[in-house]
Amino acid sequence: MPKGELASRLIVAAIGIPMAVIIIYGGGWYLGTMMVLASGVSAAEYYSMAAARGSKPLRWVGIPLAMALPAFATVYPTYQDFSQMAFALVLAAVLLAMAVSLWLRWPDGQPLVAAATTVTGAVYTGGTLSFWILLRALPEQSSTAATAFDGAVLLIFPIWVTWLGDSFAYGFGTRFGKSKLIKSVSPKKTILGSVGGLAGAVAVGALYSWLWLSSVPVCGLSLLAAAGVSGLIASVGQIGDLAESVIKREAGVKDSSNLLPGHGGALDRLDALYFTVPFTYALFILMQGLS
Repeated sequence: MPKGELASRLIVAAIGIPMAVIIIYGGGWYLGTMMVLASGVSAAEYYSMAAARGSKPLRWVGIPLAMALPAFATVYPTYQDFSQMAFALVLAAVLLAMAVSLWLRWPDGQPLVAAATTVTGAVYTGGTLSFWILLRALPEQSSTAATAFDGAVLLIFPIWVTWLGDSFAYGFGTRFGKSKLIKSVSPKKTILGSVGGLAGAVAVGALYSWLWLSSVPVCGLSLLAAAGVSGLIASVGQIGDLAESVIKREAGVKDSSNLLPGHGGALDRLDALYFTVPFTYALFILMQGLS
């Protein structure tokens, strides 16, 4: 990696990570606003890459939809309430995109592809980022003993596992990896890198539980349980990473945008988290139901 790019990465991380932690701790509309903005930017990047392949998504439908979903999650931070509002909103957007595409995209603009790309982009970005808000609110909804710190600890858990697991994968892959994982999707990812990332995620997940997560009311995990959950999260994160690589490869671009110096765009930075945070929320809801 060039020195200039490394310096840019470090500067962005040094500013962005503490700011994100503070916002996550604040929760509510602090986190909601961050997710609304991230959803809008992510959706715009998605539609730009789709347009590079000839699709003509309805940005004026998709971007507001992507931003509205985390806004609804902020107002209705339980899955039961959020899912009802989100379903109605997405259904309305599907019908609107289908209807409008008949006039604006037929006959040469592939109306079905345009409508599908519009809705998929919004749900992939704003829909998944809404679960940051739902996961942050889960401890305080589950126990009167939970605090804002507990909610922040729970949300940071999949972020910690995902990003550190990815760092282990990069380190192992660069140092030891030879056999490619899926060369046609991501030529730099190796089998040993993937295994190293999973092992690293298990280790850092167990450490996180020992330091913070085990004390979270209702949502706390033992060392062994955290290790197992971390392995699952890291596996899903690798799928999310590969999925975004496919999108970029089809669009013929290296990065989704140049938004973050040294890091690419929002899609590049959040690729695995679009998958892992909703997956983590589902896991904790399932474990609560089984307990």
